[in-house]
Amino acid sequence: MTEAKYTPEEIIAKLQAHPKFGSQIKPITKHQSAIISSGLEPAVVIAGAGSGKTETMSNRVLYLVANGFATPDQILGLTFTRKAAGELSVRIRKRLRQLSQLPEFKHITSSSTAVTTYHSYAGKLLSEHAIRYGIDADADPLGEAAIWQIASDVVRNWSDDSYRNDSAVSTVIKDLLGLSKFMLEHQVKASDIESIGNEMLEKLQLLGGSTNEDTRAVARAMRQRNSLLPMVEAFMERRKASGELSFDDQMSLAADIAQNFEDVGTLERGKYTVVLLDEYQDTSQSQVRMLSSLYGAGHPVMAVGDPSQAIYTWRGASAGTMASFSKYFPKAQGQTGTEEFSLPRTFRNDKIILAAANTISAEIKAAGGQQVVELEARDGAGDGELAYGIYETVETESQAIAEYFKNLWNPESKKSFAVLVRKRSQIVSIENALRQQGLPVEVIGIGGLIHIPEVADVVTLMKIITDPDAGSSLMRHLTGARINLGPRDIAALGAFSRERAKAMHADSKSFIKKIAAGNPDQLEADDQFSGSIIDALDEITSAKKSGFSDLGYQRLVTFAQDLRRLRSRAGGQITDLVTEIENYLTLESEITLREGSQTGRRHLDRFLDEASKFERSGGSVAAFLDWLDIASDEEGGLKVGAPEVRTDVVQILTVHMAKGAEWDVVAVPGLSEGTFPGVNRSDPDNWLKNEKHVPFALRGDAHELPHFTLEGITKNSEAAKAIKEFARQCVDHIKMREEMRLAYVAVTRARTHLICTTSWWRDGANSVSPSNIFTLIAGAASANGSRLISDVEAPDDDAENPTLENPLTAIWPRDYLGDKRAQFDAAIALVNVSNVHPLVGSQDLTVNSWIMDAHSLITEQRNRASDVVQVALPTRLSTSTLVALHENPQELALNIRRPMPRGQDQYSRRGTAFHLWVERQFTEAATLFGDEYLDYLDPLDDDSKLEDLKAAWLKSSFANRTPARVEVPFETTIAGVLIRGRIDAVYPDGDGFQVVDWKTGSKQLGKSAQVQLAMYRLAWAKLSGCDISKISAAFHYVPTGVTDQPADLLDEAALIKLISSIDQA
Repeated sequence: MTEAKYTPEEIIAKLQAHPKFGSQIKPITKHQSAIISSGLEPAVVIAGAGSGKTETMSNRVLYLVANGFATPDQILGLTFTRKAAGELSVRIRKRLRQLSQLPEFKHITSSSTAVTTYHSYAGKLLSEHAIRYGIDADADPLGEAAIWQIASDVVRNWSDDSYRNDSAVSTVIKDLLGLSKFMLEHQVKASDIESIGNEMLEKLQLLGGSTNEDTRAVARAMRQRNSLLPMVEAFMERRKASGELSFDDQMSLAADIAQNFEDVGTLERGKYTVVLLDEYQDTSQSQVRMLSSLYGAGHPVMAVGDPSQAIYTWRGASAGTMASFSKYFPKAQGQTGTEEFSLPRTFRNDKIILAAANTISAEIKAAGGQQVVELEARDGAGDGELAYGIYETVETESQAIAEYFKNLWNPESKKSFAVLVRKRSQIVSIENALRQQGLPVEVIGIGGLIHIPEVADVVTLMKIITDPDAGSSLMRHLTGARINLGPRDIAALGAFSRERAKAMHADSKSFIKKIAAGNPDQLEADDQFSGSIIDALDEITSAKKSGFSDLGYQRLVTFAQDLRRLRSRAGGQITDLVTEIENYLTLESEITLREGSQTGRRHLDRFLDEASKFERSGGSVAAFLDWLDIASDEEGGLKVGAPEVRTDVVQILTVHMAKGAEWDVVAVPGLSEGTFPGVNRSDPDNWLKNEKHVPFALRGDAHELPHFTLEGITKNSEAAKAIKEFARQCVDHIKMREEMRLAYVAVTRARTHLICTTSWWRDGANSVSPSNIFTLIAGAASANGSRLISDVEAPDDDAENPTLENPLTAIWPRDYLGDKRAQFDAAIALVNVSNVHPLVGSQDLTVNSWIMDAHSLITEQRNRASDVVQVALPTRLSTSTLVALHENPQELALNIRRPMPRGQDQYSRRGTAFHLWVERQFTEAATLFGDEYLDYLDPLDDDSKLEDLKAAWLKSSFANRTPARVEVPFETTIAGVLIRGRIDAVYPDGDGFQVVDWKTGSKQLGKSAQVQLAMYRLAWAKLSGCDISKISAAFHYVPTGVTDQPADLLDEAALIKLISSIDQA
């Protein structure tokens, strides 16, 4: 590497001197400078949480380009999520554009860099070279839900009659998915697994003495894993033959190609002279194998990561990846530069939070994490606040967190708040406590989402519709607010179910046991009545009325009719059924009243998104419900990107999901033994007892894992001791170390305020001590003068859980109106004594609005009895629906009445990819889509048409103008209808603005499409406060370069008239 003309400090100083953007440029630290100016050799950077690694990496690119060591397109940057890739790419392009405006760097004409995700890069590699294996790699990779459906199909339709497994079907599916994943990840052959399993079985058989629980469990796991292997091979072959590859499949195949074809590495090294690897601690064995095969042997690879944040070992990542960097990326002969750098200064956390984080990281280091970096406070860092406390019960702990948040809550301050839970079971109590304090709440993640009341109600009805044995779900609905049955009617329905079952000689799974016990009338508490109570409900009209109350019987008859109608939708689209249930339960009205705003739908909308994603992969309603059960069990969370941080709600999410994000105020509850750190006894990281794990000796990271042998053991009793010791090592070396790293992630999410809590009583009969994690945090807090907000003494040894000893009591059936009952009854009495109103217009505007509402309700009732189907305009419209309303109201009505699913074709996907690309030319904003399903756009990155669109746009005048905003979401109400949309770009235009909508097609749109521009123009006028007469709007047709700016767009009055004119269609 030749001597650099400019040092990092000189480049930063030149940028800071610029009058326009100089104030945006931050100074760099000595640690950053050393990394930025390091030689073109392999190096690893240990970057602490919040230490500015994105800024450092972008400045590294700036340094290399400014000194002529590389051009922007010769630098490859890889990270895990599209959001992170977008942030890094935007930061680099922005800095390069700024640099090119300086006189010394006019020669920099390109800012195009190759920054993408690890999976995207592997996908591109496959698209170019998979033909060598005879594989069609053009298909989009399947998501987790789709892969689960294939696995479910393989298991449920396995034709080998000799297959034996003691586990439930759902467990076999999870084992099949897990074992196939580990086999792909570590390149393990089925024959090697079978050989080790058989060898273990032989050794167990030779042991003397009686077998015991431990030795029998190991033998069972060996047999069941071996019997699972043919199923795994069939599962893999089916996906490969049909081209139904997962992201893991693609990564493994890409690694094979890189490893087995040397010319592929030669080509890639020729393209990219410098490689930057972000979040390297989370890379899997396949990713490391692919990258080291392509860029090992001295190529300039700089890997950045934090070993203290290695929390995805259960997904295939290795805890020792950072430490083994030099093994996979060794220096070439003559390369003598620094091999390891660190970024210890954090720009995120206040001092007291850093003290807690460093206490935890010291524990991680003591357990073998020698590369852990101790964080340093930034210049001017605040003192921060760390509150901690021990409470009696989970409820009092949740209330304390809610009160702590309430005291700090001020929507105008734009501060962000989050509760980071270790287990989803913690969510309900915390959510209830926050709502009791009047705080708006958002639960992130499908596993937590299904515990939200409105979503739980939808899932309950879906189970009732599809599963005749979903007795507990039916009971939830029958005793809920809608039907609200009392004990007499519940008992009568149970008696009818038993009578029906006896008559049909068909009873529940426990009926034969009851007969054998001599008491068939006795019910077991096994989640259902004798017979199917749901089937009994279908025949409720044949039941004797004498056992029911008149009102209860009528409610059951009505519900049975509603259930039949809902069940008729179960064979169609999942989203259709969800929407029907939502309408039946009138959930929109309920949550709007509860939340007081349109954002109250956020949880239902996210649930609909999940249903839609599952639906696109061909799943049924029953399969979707199974998938929800699996998703809710995954405490680590399904594969998602960093959450979008909001300041208008308190966000609740798991610690795993919180990685990559930060909030001003953070709570970490449940720091007790068994909760945080969590111990997953049903799914241990132990190959001896968990069939989904490959034997550790076959893994690529075997040197980091505990070793097991029966050498020298002759008795079953000795073997049991060795098995127990190995299990302890698996917990201590794998699980507990990861839990400590998880605690580090949780603590470092907080900027200024952190509250850490625990309680003596959780949900069990025995009290639970504060965990080691709580003790460490409390020690750091106490040493630095932090607030101990509660210190409840440990209960006596013979004490009972107060939540079990003194359970909550309530009157049932419950009056859901509660303390509003008297007000409601008074209102009804007032209506009953009131005179009939003529419903003619009134001078009083309020009274007049009531009259209009009354007319609407009467019209709705009449329409129900009419043969003509009338379709009400939805209360929420997108701008595209507004265009359809203008163009053809009748067709829109038909579509609203019976919506048809629309697949996303290559053109719309290309358009989406293009919009995403334009957004990233100007912003560092989060992407518009969830990271978990954005990767499927990547195969289009090399699509010539997409590249043509990019080239055409760069030639337009818009590329050289600086927009005021891009991708601007808006909501505005017109004629009582909420219109939602997103403006592509807004450019300053004299003393006003020009609103622009990118069109990736060449055909110019008709008059109706101008409604979209009119809506965008009006929305921007309201958002910006600018007079609408000073705002123009245009379509820019990217392929042709034509900009169409109509002069006669509809104004607000005309848009109101358009919507108001549609009474019916």
